[in-house]
Amino acid sequence: MRLESFALFATKLHLDKMKRIFRSALLVAAITTMVACEKDQTEPSKPQVQEAEAEFVRLFVSDQDAANYYLIHPEEGTVENQAGDFAAGSLYSSPSGRFVAVINTNDNSTSFFDSGIEEHGTHVHIKGTPKWALTKGNGAKPIHYYGRGDDMLVFNDGAGSISHFKESTLHTQASAREFNVGEAHHGAPALFSNGTIAVTEKDGSAAGTLPERVKIIDMDGNTLHSSTIQTGGIHGEAGNGDIVLFGSTDGILKVASDGSQNLISYPSSFGSNWLGSILYGVESEQFVAFKSNYGLYSIDPLNNSISAIEENENLYSVAWDWEGHNLMVLYNDGTLKILDGHDFETLVSKRVEVTFPSSGYVGRPVVLASEHFVYISDGFNAKVRMYHKESLALVKTFELAGNPAKMALMGSMLHDEDGH
Repeated sequence: MRLESFALFATKLHLDKMKRIFRSALLVAAITTMVACEKDQTEPSKPQVQEAEAEFVRLFVSDQDAANYYLIHPEEGTVENQAGDFAAGSLYSSPSGRFVAVINTNDNSTSFFDSGIEEHGTHVHIKGTPKWALTKGNGAKPIHYYGRGDDMLVFNDGAGSISHFKESTLHTQASAREFNVGEAHHGAPALFSNGTIAVTEKDGSAAGTLPERVKIIDMDGNTLHSSTIQTGGIHGEAGNGDIVLFGSTDGILKVASDGSQNLISYPSSFGSNWLGSILYGVESEQFVAFKSNYGLYSIDPLNNSISAIEENENLYSVAWDWEGHNLMVLYNDGTLKILDGHDFETLVSKRVEVTFPSSGYVGRPVVLASEHFVYISDGFNAKVRMYHKESLALVKTFELAGNPAKMALMGSMLHDEDGH
């Protein structure tokens, strides 16, 4: 073979080899891309853990001994002292989240604190600095609070009356509107979506201050639907706008806005036990009830049934998170469990740092939760601890000037602000 021919032959072999290598590389790249795409579709990446609280979330905390209140800014890690009128106020978030109702039963006082954060669907407006609102209520022994839409009701046990507040007028109206609903008793009102009220009624058939019946009234106290069921005593309620469930000695009393009433029977294993703490999760649309040191139960008002989520003699307290999405269940040994509010499956369970009173209610730990974080008060060491909701790992501890009594969330979990 001539030298020129051999050179051409060698060059051709080299080119063929390079083409094969190039085609193989393309094939490997294509297969890798396809596998990566399939992996992206079948194995989504885990969401990142939220490291900081939403900018507009606030905690409002009352002091056990002094007329002081603490406004906690979790994202900044700051605590601002606010002087109030009376100590140890019970606290309830308003329907919008902008305000907190402060109820001082023994001082015959209901007042409101304004976070200055007003939510508007997709964003928030800042309405000045945090401050006390103008409107006051002076009903005798106010205790039970209920809010829906623009309306907020407080039942005054000492007078058998309701104080009516509106969020939209808390800075313009000096006093609450008060109207009588019957005999004085340890009562509770609940608002329906149509603006009417289911309210407890004392007929005197049972000893003590607990009411035996529920009637439906209008916003002036006029009876629209009379009670049709008498019980041996009622305590605790929760509603979804269409129905209200009341705990009673004889079962869960279901009251509809049209006035119809019926009892949901307790399981036969209850014996003389009954459920006096009823909770409703707005996002999950679930009713639950619990009894400390006894059990936690799901109530199905459609099928008129009660089923056990967990029966445990170490059960201490139960609370929905701010959205009504998850349940926080606290036990006497300091274990905190987060349950999915839809199917009640356990999402995480861990023993956390909690201080319990040896007896009574003073200093009881309060558990609150936003979307990503859990807050627990320490009523003996002047602290509020913040935990990651997903892992229950301690995030930070807020030091207070005094021991916390009650807590409430306020503000908004949104992240965007509109300046107007």
